[in-house]
Amino acid sequence: MAHEDVLAKVRSFVEERLKGERVSGLDHAERVLFWCERLGQALGADLEVLRLAALLHDVAVPTAGRERHFEEGARIAEELLTELGLPRKKVEAVANAIRAHSTFGGPEPETLEEKILFDADRLDFIGAIGIVRAIARGPLSGAYSGDVSELPEFLRQTLERGRKFYTQEGAKLAEDRLRFVEEFIKRLEAELRGEC
Repeated sequence: MAHEDVLAKVRSFVEERLKGERVSGLDHAERVLFWCERLGQALGADLEVLRLAALLHDVAVPTAGRERHFEEGARIAEELLTELGLPRKKVEAVANAIRAHSTFGGPEPETLEEKILFDADRLDFIGAIGIVRAIARGPLSGAYSGDVSELPEFLRQTLERGRKFYTQEGAKLAEDRLRFVEEFIKRLEAELRGEC
């Protein structure tokens, strides 16, 4: 099966699996795909592995939860990509990248593709999009009550988790996004104190 056909089938599968997912839906997967392609092209990575891993990396969030989704997602990816006829080596590379992408656990990224997927996912974890996703995710996970006075500390914790990158290119792309979150927290605290 041609690569574009596989990608279309995977995208359709992910869209169906993530239907109704509020924070890690297809829109998130597509943004991670964008960053994977950008970083992958710059670093000479296997773009087929990255494209498939980007689309599938959060496929298990609705069923396995955020804390275990990377393990179940790797299993789902192996099953789907094997059914679609991909070579075993590609299937394993995609599954390994999914296992290593999560902030919530899993192995440390080792291959270039694993590092790029981690960094691409992290780029969507910070910046303006990251703030929106954190606020949406927090009440769902119980990590944030929705009380605005608690938001600066919650965003600081999110920011600290978002500082880890495995490629210089990813870290460079993150600089402006990290700075934005820091400034947002300062502004929010000033508004909460009634200073502006």
